Amino acid sequence: MARRLVRCTSAGNLLDADDTEPASLQAGEQDMQNSFLPGLLGRRKLQLPETPTKSQECKARIGRVTVKLKKGLVYDEEVDAIVNSTSQTLTLGAGNASRAMLQKAGSSIQDECNRKYPKGIQFGEVAETGGGNLYCGYIFHGCLKYWTTEESNDVEQILTDFVTLCLERGDELHINSMAIPALGTGFLNFPAKNVVRRLVQCVKDFEMSHKSTSLTEIRFVIFPKDTKTFEEFENEFNRYSYSILYKPGSKGNFPTKPKDVECSLDSLMIKLVAGTLVNQKVDVIVGTVPPLKEPGTNQTSKEIIRAAGSGLEAEFAEKYPPGIDIGDVISTDSHAIRNVETMYFGALPTYAARERDQNLQALTLLVQMCLNKLEDDGHKTVAIPTLGVGDFKYPVRMSAATIVSAIKDFCRANQCSDISTIIIVVDIADYDFSNIWKVFEAEVVKITPPKMKNAAPIILPKPPPTRGSRDWFSLMYEEELCVPSYWTTYTGGENIKVCKRKRNRRPYRLVAVDEATRNLVVKLVEDTWDYRHVGHGNDAKGLDQLMYRKIRVTKVERVENLDLYESYVQERQRFFDKARTRGRPTPIANIAKSSGNIKTSTIISSHKSGAGFTSDIYPEINEHFVFHGTLADTMDSVLTQGLDCRMSRGTAMFGQGAYGAESSTKADQYVDRKENRQKIPHQMLLVRMCLGDICLYDLPVAHRRAPCKRCRNDNCKAHKPKDFYDSVVGDGKWLFREFIVYDKRQAYPEYLITYERV
Repeated sequence: MARRLVRCTSAGNLLDADDTEPASLQAGEQDMQNSFLPGLLGRRKLQLPETPTKSQECKARIGRVTVKLKKGLVYDEEVDAIVNSTSQTLTLGAGNASRAMLQKAGSSIQDECNRKYPKGIQFGEVAETGGGNLYCGYIFHGCLKYWTTEESNDVEQILTDFVTLCLERGDELHINSMAIPALGTGFLNFPAKNVVRRLVQCVKDFEMSHKSTSLTEIRFVIFPKDTKTFEEFENEFNRYSYSILYKPGSKGNFPTKPKDVECSLDSLMIKLVAGTLVNQKVDVIVGTVPPLKEPGTNQTSKEIIRAAGSGLEAEFAEKYPPGIDIGDVISTDSHAIRNVETMYFGALPTYAARERDQNLQALTLLVQMCLNKLEDDGHKTVAIPTLGVGDFKYPVRMSAATIVSAIKDFCRANQCSDISTIIIVVDIADYDFSNIWKVFEAEVVKITPPKMKNAAPIILPKPPPTRGSRDWFSLMYEEELCVPSYWTTYTGGENIKVCKRKRNRRPYRLVAVDEATRNLVVKLVEDTWDYRHVGHGNDAKGLDQLMYRKIRVTKVERVENLDLYESYVQERQRFFDKARTRGRPTPIANIAKSSGNIKTSTIISSHKSGAGFTSDIYPEINEHFVFHGTLADTMDSVLTQGLDCRMSRGTAMFGQGAYGAESSTKADQYVDRKENRQKIPHQMLLVRMCLGDICLYDLPVAHRRAPCKRCRNDNCKAHKPKDFYDSVVGDGKWLFREFIVYDKRQAYPEYLITYERV
């Protein structure tokens, strides 16, 4: 909940948005103080903020967030939170702007900064205080660097990080409104055009990743006399108006309605109209819901329910209590929507880049099943929305191309159809209306009458390539790099680069796993444990003195490190490309003299939760889970930087590499030093490892990298083109099999397992 707002009766003035003054500008500071400080700090009569005229304020929309641009003093705004730029030491009286704010807010703000942040803050970080005597509940303080042409990108990225953290903190506090000054445009020398572009992009990224946020109003507040900065901000608003922003017009918050676009396919009329789905005068309108969900869980179905009334919800609950699944299309009464006879509902999955083909096939199937049902039910006209766009996150171009293609395929296969009109409705109230309209318009106008000589069955999209085929490896190589769907620190399925722009500055987070994942990890630990070999072998020296037969897992946490994961999946894509051009690597179980499949993979494949656990694991390139043990004092380094081969022992059996094991017994040997074995809580890792082309040894051979396939020399200069293995597996007469990679990008520490020796 936002704090209770406290009003005060003092007023002040604000020079600019920044408090950090570079040395080169301090020479004229006295003149500036003489000119402005009487208005900033002197005693003055109560004066209410000037009511903005029409030229002093404009409004725009970014999704659900209303963005206002206005002239004024940021600390006079009646909002839940304001943003303030100050120095690293959080000395609020050191600069003119924050000094003016401090004068009005009261000394409690400075006291709170001193108490909570005695060492100050770093560039881009946020210090949070109460609002004191201001009209706000919170103040978010931060410090920015001085802008120069040479360091512009780095300095502006600090601005982006700071504003993003402010927005995310506002969302965590469940506040509704925030005021942001023209950060950086004063003493810090930021070009106003660069600042507004960064601010708008921050708001856009925030809105896209926080669809249910309570933060729905953001104000950009420009110092009243800074006309030049205001004009730059206003120009940038206008530049964005065609896509993510539009200004309110005289007839409400909607843009000008474009003319309908019509195109004929023999006797079928296809129309693209701007408007509202429920207002179309047709026989049938089509709505979508997520799989096995009731209407009202997404925007389109909410609008239909709002127009149809409670009767639709009751009918749906009675006839389809578990919801509908992908591939099903059901019909309902129109209830209070008198301009249609009936309504169809179908289910769509949320779009994910790694499941693109399946998602687009589901969209095609939905369109064609609706048209088939329309034909079977004897209806002639139908209105469909821009299916998939919005809540379901389908890219607009993919949605438009898929819908139009599905309609054309239906027409090609049903030349004697009685359907006369298909209307595609672009919601004119959508914040991205202009962009959606342009994309759908471009697809509709490309429609040409198909040849109807020979009727053919409905053509579904080409099925996705078979896993492990050359086409499949090509598809995986070209795939967009996205956050795993099961991660929680970041939005699953979102582009990694987008996430990195908005990420928290911590290098990694440890996240408690769900019960199914925990149970499977525990099973891996227990089923690969071999008590007969505890204390056996050179690396297990001293363990036999502890007299324990098993280990008990007490905690399982997932490691979410975006930098490490990005590096890992980029390297994994290189493996896909290699498999595409040179052929699939031999599975480890099929290599001569191999002991068989990796134990962890065998256990996972037979477990009821195995499919979900390995949804992002590809055995086609020999990607598997293995255990890794390391000392407690190096664990943080591993979680931050990965399994750096340079830090391993050069005397190891197969050289200086990153080692993994299929047995938890083997990993347990490395969690403490041989001379100091203890029965205390320890930690080991369950690591993803891309083994690719495997070189199998039954005798120890030290390498600096995986060797040449022809001569098994790790520094081969004789054979061209060079073709090296990707990893080494030690599989001989040893107690345990070991898996070695020589590039840290081939391993990602995914799960941290805390356990006890018992």
